[in-house]
Amino acid sequence: MRILRSEGGLDRHDMDRQSSPLFICRRLRAPAATAIVAVSALVVIVSSIVASFDEVPVWEREVLAFFNDWPDWFEPFMWVLQQPGVFLAPIVAAGIIVWFTRRWQHFLPFISILPLKLAIEKGVVKQLIDRERPFVSIGPEVKVRGSAFDGLSFPSGHATTAFAMFILVSAFVPHRWRAVPLAGALTVAIARLYYGEHNFLDVVAGAAMGIAFATTLWFVFLNRWVGECDPVQPEMAS
Repeated sequence: MRILRSEGGLDRHDMDRQSSPLFICRRLRAPAATAIVAVSALVVIVSSIVASFDEVPVWEREVLAFFNDWPDWFEPFMWVLQQPGVFLAPIVAAGIIVWFTRRWQHFLPFISILPLKLAIEKGVVKQLIDRERPFVSIGPEVKVRGSAFDGLSFPSGHATTAFAMFILVSAFVPHRWRAVPLAGALTVAIARLYYGEHNFLDVVAGAAMGIAFATTLWFVFLNRWVGECDPVQPEMAS
């Protein structure tokens, strides 16, 4: 005769798991993680080489102009859409995840985005690639809707943060909803082009860097908790 653990045969851990809509359902295998990080690093390297030239390529100017020329009445919406790219956004996302999952350890991958961003994006890449904001690197024809008229532009910190955060968020949602956080990351990148604060390769490199960060953190942290989405079967008395 087995002893029932609690009401319905579930302990407190399993009851919390059943009541939460957010679970880690997918393990990121080492070959896939390695490939994603390698491709992301290659994108950053190629983008850095192009961005290191003094002249912004014509095709990159045209991509920026396409988004930058959208109507001014888009601005309030774009301001909202770019907020997931701010520095503290991963902490907010982690708080929401932990609230639903009741697992404090889910904070770890999200808060780890911040030191990676400071050390690699700001401390290394931004210092090596001396690329100015579009208002300087292209000219005053760029509509700068924010405050960043000058300063270092490559890579986009907003894109780095948003892609890293939203990819980690996608680990917690059902498969059919994973396109939603990924779309959120993409809208941050588009908003930065609309605001005229970054050139196209700035957001591409930032996105690639964020993808590499998220992949690494998923592999190191989230793989430890995979399987929380498996249905819990109560132990029945026999």
